[in-house]
Amino acid sequence: MKIKVLGCYGAELKDFHSTTFLINDTLLLDAGTITSALTLDEQMNIHSILVTHSHLDHTKDILFLADNLIVGENNTSVEIISIPEVIDNLKSHLLNDKIYPDFTVLPTIEKPILQFKPIKTGEPVCIAGLTVIAIPVNHTVDAVGYIIRDKKSSIVYTGDTGTTDRIWEEANKLPDLKAVFIETSFPNRLSKLAKVSGHLTPSMLKDQLDKLKNPDASILVFHMKPQHLPELEHDLAEIKNRSIIILKQGEVFNV
Repeated sequence: MKIKVLGCYGAELKDFHSTTFLINDTLLLDAGTITSALTLDEQMNIHSILVTHSHLDHTKDILFLADNLIVGENNTSVEIISIPEVIDNLKSHLLNDKIYPDFTVLPTIEKPILQFKPIKTGEPVCIAGLTVIAIPVNHTVDAVGYIIRDKKSSIVYTGDTGTTDRIWEEANKLPDLKAVFIETSFPNRLSKLAKVSGHLTPSMLKDQLDKLKNPDASILVFHMKPQHLPELEHDLAEIKNRSIIILKQGEVFNV
């Protein structure tokens, strides 16, 4: 799998963009940063978007991507894939003809630019030539992480989460696990804020990683609050039993 970091932060500031990962040029993980990071031709290559939860920093660029594709006269639909609860939120609160047009019926009902595809947790589905499994995680709204596999390797992507268990139970079943993409939003001193908002600190991250049996999987941290980045880097450096990679926009990984 080729994975490109389009955005990896938990807030929007100049040069710091919301979370999105591009897999094999056609599949997106979340949709916080798409149109400002990809050319129009690259946007035309997107076939599917895996959404972890409905918060705006993970969904907002669905709207602008759809607008660009219609203006560019793209002839294929983009699948928006998630659990039913997330899709219901997107239908009710985002693509509702009030906040933004309902692109699931535009330009025509017969050939819309967006199509929703609900999936069940724990059930493998084939998306863009990959096997994908949605796993529930603990956040302030209905949310999932994803296990994604090709013929050579597996990755775990947590999305936004606080302390959780199920995703580690499933990760420990993967003999070919190569990388864990995991959020860490706040420095240790803001642990109360992290807990109430359903996020992790480096100290909480360490406790989560203690549940992971694979000692060799790369640990790639995203969703850092850029206002606290130096402090987060300091706190993450205190985790001695794992090699932690703090992600940067534009990086490309092959796993």
